[in-house]
Amino acid sequence: MAARAEVLHRKAVGQVDTLIELVSEFDDGDLRRPCPGREKLGDGSIGTLIAHTADNYLRIATLVAADGDSTGSAPSQPVARHVRRIGHLLGRSIRHRPRAHGHGELPAAGGADADGLRERLSTARQNLDRIGELDDLRLDSIPPEGSFRFCDGKRSLDEVLAALLTHQEHQVEILARA
Repeated sequence: MAARAEVLHRKAVGQVDTLIELVSEFDDGDLRRPCPGREKLGDGSIGTLIAHTADNYLRIATLVAADGDSTGSAPSQPVARHVRRIGHLLGRSIRHRPRAHGHGELPAAGGADADGLRERLSTARQNLDRIGELDDLRLDSIPPEGSFRFCDGKRSLDEVLAALLTHQEHQVEILARA
């Protein structure tokens, strides 16, 4: 286990703990309230944002588990930080595949009931323990381009996780103010 992994793990678990604490105070009616600034996300409710955020934590845990799994799609490659951008130095332009950024899969009517959201968050918290188990070699590996948000074939797993947790932190901050 790497010290960097522990920092990422503490950040992820702290965010989920904050959400669990928030949801513990909510009932189903609270979850249906509009969430300011998130009107385009599903039905724009607090519950939908919590469900979306919880699902993202579950996806992050799956990314970490899949990254070390050689049976999955293209395995990540360890690459020294100074070598990552060599394509740019050689004058190659890398074309990125367009990704859908829609939220059409989000449930309506508050995302779920309060008990269901608490359960999803608890599962996510438990699954995020995989982050703390990462070693330096895995953290320095490069997830395949397009395999997950922020995976561009250049960023290390460490950088991808840091970006994902920063994104998640913004969602948690919005929910804490709602």
